[in-house]
Amino acid sequence: MAAQDLATESLNLNLPSMGAVAGTELSPAEEQALGEEMMRQIRDDPSYLNDAETLEYLNRLGYKLVSVSDTHTYNFFFYPLIDPSLNAFAIPGGFIAVHTGLIIAAQNESELAGVIAHEVGHVSQRHIARMIDAQKGSAALSIGSFLLALLAARAGSGQAATALAVGGQAALIQNQLSYSRGAEREADRVGLTSLVRAGFDPKGMENFFMRLRQNNRYYEAAAPAYLLTHPLTVERISDMENRTRQLGARTHNDSLDFSLIQQRMRVLQQTKYDGWLQVSKEMKQDLQNAKTNRQKTALTYGLSVVSRKLNQKSDAIRYANQAVSLGGNNAILLKNQSETIFQYGNQTEKKSALAMSERLVSNNPLSEMAVKLYASQLFDLKRYNDTLRFMRTQQAMTQSNPSYHAINARCYRALKQMSRHYMSVGDMYLAQGDKRAAEYQYNLAQQANDGDYYTMSQVDGKLRSTRADIIAEEKAKNR
Repeated sequence: MAAQDLATESLNLNLPSMGAVAGTELSPAEEQALGEEMMRQIRDDPSYLNDAETLEYLNRLGYKLVSVSDTHTYNFFFYPLIDPSLNAFAIPGGFIAVHTGLIIAAQNESELAGVIAHEVGHVSQRHIARMIDAQKGSAALSIGSFLLALLAARAGSGQAATALAVGGQAALIQNQLSYSRGAEREADRVGLTSLVRAGFDPKGMENFFMRLRQNNRYYEAAAPAYLLTHPLTVERISDMENRTRQLGARTHNDSLDFSLIQQRMRVLQQTKYDGWLQVSKEMKQDLQNAKTNRQKTALTYGLSVVSRKLNQKSDAIRYANQAVSLGGNNAILLKNQSETIFQYGNQTEKKSALAMSERLVSNNPLSEMAVKLYASQLFDLKRYNDTLRFMRTQQAMTQSNPSYHAINARCYRALKQMSRHYMSVGDMYLAQGDKRAAEYQYNLAQQANDGDYYTMSQVDGKLRSTRADIIAEEKAKNR
């Protein structure tokens, strides 16, 4: 397993079930904690796409909007879900999901940004917290059923559909999850303001929602998925038209990354060989008809990605090199080139690919995508101590990032330093806000007892601290 996938590696722990939402109106801190608890379940869903390129792009785009929004409470996190429907949704605490189908369907970057800005508006205005507060006391409302209803709103999720059929509670809560018309107008208003401040075309939001409303027959199951929880009325469309008219025409030049990620999503949205074959055929046809260099670059990159899925070595390398020639010094293109050469090359070629990824980190020191690539290649070359040294000096990932500890954990396990391995796994879970899972790992680290005095002192201290926090939280719940 590559190092960039470490954070999703299953450790077969029996994690605690979710409890009920209770108490008075959620504070922002409680809302954040609730969202983190829900995200642990979402990350375990097969539809969660732990893809470094897409995560980095969505969070860069999302924070362009957050940075100019009137919200400073939440640590936002934007992530993709593999689902062909046109949908995006927020859960408590600023965690915003974007379906692959939405990314692919956006006709320009301002449309994608418009939908994300709308979701940021729901979070910043605390619409989700208000819904939970309005429903407290309902016997049906638990964290688990709240999450289930959110997932069931996503047309196309097999697991959510199965759960919905089993649990009648979700149908009840689903109806309660629809935002009010007032909340929708408020999210439109604040989202549109952020969209303009961030330099995007305000028509992006209006155009997307109008197309969604007018073409729901064309999109079939996709349109209801979004409209189910985001009531789209004639008044809303009219209000958006009036606002964008007052703002006047504005232009935005789409980034190359937007086009690259769109083609990447066409590939990663498929999960079977036949799907990749079909995408490859369509991309080759699209490339023949491409008119601009941007289109040619993105499609050539997409063909390299799908060729790797199809294990077509020569095509994957050829398209990767061509994409770099067409697109220049773009981090996504350079990452793909290094990754492809490393995957298929001999030892000499792997060293060349490693040098490429090292340059990528040097030129993009704050890119988590670049850091994960270089770390994964060092790890695959069995240079475990070099990987650990690099992780200590890199600048993109802090110790609050679960993936930072996951990479270290794999290295320590390969070096057979089990106390450090378990401690790093515990640190990973603690960074995810899962104190019980962290306690379990710190206990394993203590039992392994193969570290030096300093390491074992760290383990003991973390175990005591985590246990004390768990006890304090349990007492607080019982008051």
